[in-house]
Amino acid sequence: MLKGINWIAVIVAVVALELVGYLWYGMLFAKPCTDAMTAAGHTPDASNTSILMSIGVVNTLVIVLGLSWLTRRLGATSLAASVSLALAAWFFFDLTTQSLEYLYMAMPVTVMEINIGYQLVSYLLAGAILALVRVGAPQSAAAA
Repeated sequence: MLKGINWIAVIVAVVALELVGYLWYGMLFAKPCTDAMTAAGHTPDASNTSILMSIGVVNTLVIVLGLSWLTRRLGATSLAASVSLALAAWFFFDLTTQSLEYLYMAMPVTVMEINIGYQLVSYLLAGAILALVRVGAPQSAAAA
């Protein structure tokens, strides 16, 4: 399953998504997200931040590996095809899953919108990176 993975593209995508996450949650939407969670009665626990961030990196790696595998399997090697596939994966799997989680967990809509927006940007960026980064790509994937 992992044969033919362009590991350089995967690593570039994971680093890029972690940077986007830092900007998204640490700068752009930190206050609205914190305010919404506080209003809903959820208080952030900063005691295990490094563990949570490590798990987040692993989660991002799994998502990018899945997208890489899917783009190869479906032959979506052009930029447009890869980004379209990433959009479809986001819509059919991520958006629906997150919507159900917030529906049943009664999370604030603001937090759901911030999280869904982040995931959309992440999937699209990962799809673009996987299509554009060809350094270290296996010959069959680079030629396709």
